[in-house]
Amino acid sequence: MNKIKGLSIILSSIVLFSSIIVYITYINVLYPLKFVDEINTAGYIYDVEPAFIASVINEESSFDNLCESPSGAIGLMQIMPSTAEWLAVRMGISDYTVNKLYEPQFNINMGTFYLRYLMDRFDNDYTVLCAYNAGEGIVRNWLSNNAYSVDNKVLITTPYKETNAYAEKVLKNVDRYKTRFESRF
Repeated sequence: MNKIKGLSIILSSIVLFSSIIVYITYINVLYPLKFVDEINTAGYIYDVEPAFIASVINEESSFDNLCESPSGAIGLMQIMPSTAEWLAVRMGISDYTVNKLYEPQFNINMGTFYLRYLMDRFDNDYTVLCAYNAGEGIVRNWLSNNAYSVDNKVLITTPYKETNAYAEKVLKNVDRYKTRFESRF
């Protein structure tokens, strides 16, 4: 009887340990976390929640700094070269080149600067993310349409299914990334 009880405890421990390993693997695959120092630094400089930045990066590039979209967006935060040129001027970067968008620190810094820029112009994170995904000018047009905004300040939806899904997923995953950041310290 003691052997059966001992074997039962061992098997229970193995199952528990395996479940923990599966859960950790699941979290690491769905919510990867790289470039933590760069994210924290940019978040501090531009007053943007690091978990918010990480969630954007995960959705944009899955933390692949060499990622390129079919539309031409580059790097971790998938910045369009034309947007990067505009941002470089606003940021006072005189030595900007497109290749810098592949550098994690540069891309995260520029992307976070852009998030702060949008946060200063729009009233909530959903609208900010829609602007990050679809463009500031397009979002301003949507805000003036009662089908997408009841107060001309906050979007409730957009005509782009992809943009709606993008913003919702990033916002949903911010809490996961808050937990990931907290568990690192």
